[in-house]
Amino acid sequence: MNAFKTLFDITLIQAKPQDVPFSYPLLAITAVTSIISYILALEPVGPEVTRVLGKQISVTPLAVAEHLFFAATVWVILRFRRHTERFVQTITSMFGVSTIIQLIMWPVTGWLLKNQGTPEANIPAFLIFGLRVWILIVYAHIFKETLETRFIVGALFTIASWMLTSMLLLLVIDLFTE
Repeated sequence: MNAFKTLFDITLIQAKPQDVPFSYPLLAITAVTSIISYILALEPVGPEVTRVLGKQISVTPLAVAEHLFFAATVWVILRFRRHTERFVQTITSMFGVSTIIQLIMWPVTGWLLKNQGTPEANIPAFLIFGLRVWILIVYAHIFKETLETRFIVGALFTIASWMLTSMLLLLVIDLFTE
């Protein structure tokens, strides 16, 4: 329970990634829960299949691939800055924060889709936008603390990791789907 409180505190920017215990089992738990919450957040859109590049893609392999690419991207950033020893706590923090925010986003996405095409859709759309901005801020905080740098550098690494993850994902989807 202490690890969950720490992850929740990181989500509120009241704790640092180094406060998370170095634990491979905790990393595995946060990775699996992040993947499940990612799938649940997409569930209102369509639980089985989503469209990427005009191709139908099963959500589960998409979620797993995205998480693997994101973890690899974070590792490369930490390697570049010579802090690979901090990888487990960093990615555990990011997966834990992702789980918490995606679970909040899940009902909001359903609310958005229920009101799609109406003025009432503006509220959940704004909330989703706010949650995306919040996760950017929290990830920037995590990178800032992990890399012992300024917040803006952490934000740039966050954006770079998201972009690289997306590019890798799109490349793989384009190469391995019909």
